[in-house]
Amino acid sequence: MLTSFVRSSQGQRILSGVVLWLSALCFAVALNLFYVPNLIFSNGVPGLAQIILAIFKDTPLANLLTAGNLYFILNIPLMILSWLYLGRRFSILTVTSIFLSTLVSNWVPIQQVTDNTLLAAIAGGVISGIGVGLLIKFGMSSGGFDIIALLIAKKTGRNVGFMSFLTNGLVIVGAGFLNSWEYALYSCIAIFIAGMVIDAIHTGEQRLTAFVISQEPNQVVKAIQERVIRGVTLLEGQGAFSHQPKQVLMVVLSRYELYDLQQAVLSVDSQAFINVVQSTMVTGNFLNRQQQADLRKESIF
Repeated sequence: MLTSFVRSSQGQRILSGVVLWLSALCFAVALNLFYVPNLIFSNGVPGLAQIILAIFKDTPLANLLTAGNLYFILNIPLMILSWLYLGRRFSILTVTSIFLSTLVSNWVPIQQVTDNTLLAAIAGGVISGIGVGLLIKFGMSSGGFDIIALLIAKKTGRNVGFMSFLTNGLVIVGAGFLNSWEYALYSCIAIFIAGMVIDAIHTGEQRLTAFVISQEPNQVVKAIQERVIRGVTLLEGQGAFSHQPKQVLMVVLSRYELYDLQQAVLSVDSQAFINVVQSTMVTGNFLNRQQQADLRKESIF
């Protein structure tokens, strides 16, 4: 009964809401209880907000700005770009995530939980990684430089993992100049741990290949193509134990689409076998978000 409710449209909306609030709480706790009090800089746009806040800490603006508010302000142009180029559903969820993260970060007071900087870096990295990892697992985004990465990917058709490396490098250098290089190393540890936790919960910025074995292959193909604009390849297989012929569905997709694919398959066949592997390189006609949006408008799928 609970599983059926979670897979329903109402259950999906409630689940998305819970994940958004939980992610926002993780963001606020990591930022205000571990990072800011211990001079540790976060990754991406939150880290950039901390750098700006540190630059203006001795000016009148310091009384008006918080890391959470700066995080929201810096995301405004990125949210506009997302709305224009990355699709309505993705943008609404991203804007909601950014808004809730800002709201909760203003509720949670800045308070030092521990004066052990290394422990704060580890705890902050784990908590922030959980928040971002949950968003990605359920097909959402925390915004920030992910939006720029997706826009570049849309134009070039390539993964842009270097964006994460570049922005995090700038944050670490900024931490070194503004505080000390020792604290820059602590920030590096926090960023590294957050990335490891994200990978443990879901995946990194990569392409995936899903193999699906179901007793209802035709219905599963239809369900997948209603939710995910991806081609599906049918492979002929045979069970080694039963020696019965089986059809294996193969789908190449991005990490943000994995949750939708799982829900599509399980909505038809709750006993379906799904195996997901990392795709080291994908060439050929791999549709980006804009191409998928165009296909939806044309009702090709």
